[in-house]
Amino acid sequence: MTTKKAYKILASLPVYGPMYVSVTESGEPFYSEGFPVRFYKNDGTEWVANFQPGWTDFAEIIEFEKTQNLLVIARGTCYIMNPNDTKPIDVFGVGYCNIFKASKNRYVFQDQIDLTIFEQDGKHWNTERISWDGLAEIKVENNLVSGLAFYPMNSAEEWIEFQYDLDTKTLTGGSFYSF
Repeated sequence: MTTKKAYKILASLPVYGPMYVSVTESGEPFYSEGFPVRFYKNDGTEWVANFQPGWTDFAEIIEFEKTQNLLVIARGTCYIMNPNDTKPIDVFGVGYCNIFKASKNRYVFQDQIDLTIFEQDGKHWNTERISWDGLAEIKVENNLVSGLAFYPMNSAEEWIEFQYDLDTKTLTGGSFYSF
């Protein structure tokens, strides 16, 4: 038995058929082309969402193991969606540029100055600020996230190591509180 996918990422908004549904954090209509996705409802019907994008080029959809909800990453902004509903369950972020899988079915989203940890139950939280302006070489091993944080305050413009423990929510290193 094959299971039908609940969505399809589209190259552009369709020119024929029913009007797309704007999906935004505020609920206000969005008329420019954003991140278009076709959703297939349980009753066999379908609808097209036009997600208002964030500030990056990062776009992806993640399926969850124990629910039909999806995590739609629309160019840096995250939307938790149920394919049967046109309104998002939750919206967060605007500048995510990468995602990593961590232990306990968690995801770690990389922004330019901090991280967001997303739990399988839909809860999410941000770390404290780690960098003045940039994170690099991010690695996730079990419950530890490590990498480099940019420090532009001297002529060397150096990168300072950091480590973040997802379980204890403890930051070691980083550049934001270095001086």
